[in-house]
Amino acid sequence: MTMPPTAAVAPRAWRALPGWAKLLPGLALCVAIACVALLAGQAVPLVGAPLFAIAIGVLVANTLRDTLRLATLKISDISKLCLKTGIVVLGASLNLGDIAHTGGNSLVFLAITVTAGLVTALVLGKWLGLDWRMRCLIGMGTTICGASAIAALAPVIRAKGEEIAYAVTVVFFFNMIAVFLFPTLGHLFGLSDNGFGIWTGTAVNDTSAVVAAGFAFSSAAGTVATIVKLTRTTLIIPLVIGFGLALPWLDPDAPKQSVSLARRVYDSFPVFILLFLLASIARTVGLTGDHAAEIQLLGRWVLVIALAAVGLLGHWRAFAGAGARPLLLGGITWFAVAATSLLMQAFTQQL
Repeated sequence: MTMPPTAAVAPRAWRALPGWAKLLPGLALCVAIACVALLAGQAVPLVGAPLFAIAIGVLVANTLRDTLRLATLKISDISKLCLKTGIVVLGASLNLGDIAHTGGNSLVFLAITVTAGLVTALVLGKWLGLDWRMRCLIGMGTTICGASAIAALAPVIRAKGEEIAYAVTVVFFFNMIAVFLFPTLGHLFGLSDNGFGIWTGTAVNDTSAVVAAGFAFSSAAGTVATIVKLTRTTLIIPLVIGFGLALPWLDPDAPKQSVSLARRVYDSFPVFILLFLLASIARTVGLTGDHAAEIQLLGRWVLVIALAAVGLLGHWRAFAGAGARPLLLGGITWFAVAATSLLMQAFTQQL
């Protein structure tokens, strides 16, 4: 059967487009969802635009996936690009002194919660009979920053493709729960904006979920949560090095020669954090003028677009392959991190 000329030309024309142009159809869909989410957020401010964006995205992904040909729209690339862009824009509305103060004050919380999460994942995972690589990936993803941390650690411990996919799926599952559960619990517990921001920034897995849950609670809580989360993300570097050095003890079949980590550490450092800091420096020295409120509004708008893309990635059939034990480990590890963070804040009277 001869292919119609238009059918043959269309794929060639699509392949000839520059990379940024191929993002436009998917970006248009995300913007449309974000617009609906903003209207819904104004109508129901208790829920807020971030949560609506994810919920609508998930609904569309699971009902219109084939109709909209979501697999061809590069939604994952759009999610990453908009999330990083939104955070950098948000940095242009913040004073560097505020970032240093908030990030510095959270370091003790981060050290304790990360330790609690990793110990839980490694010890409980062994008791559950999970492979050591799976335990490491779930522990890293839960305690640091989701898929980014998993991707950074995977080459160091020589994780298999299916192990990476399982770990990412587990982390994404609890991200979705956290986005809707944390704001409700925050109000139920009577947390302050600062207390909720620290709790979310230390206990929610992925940056997108932190942003969504934080700003769903309040604008101030969202800002604190984002700064704490970015501080937490920088811990990728020492942890990747630590896992590399501990490889002979973790893996009995590890090669005896030392593992080179220099390139892995270089590749794993999130460049957008540096851009976030540079944008904050521009704000601190006055280059952005008196437009902090407008810049923050723009940053939040871009983040809502990113969260719409995150929702579109939530194809629930992907969770079926994760299995019960990795989900159980991810859930208990996540609970350990969240509970430790709350206990630390209660002990230091920062709730």
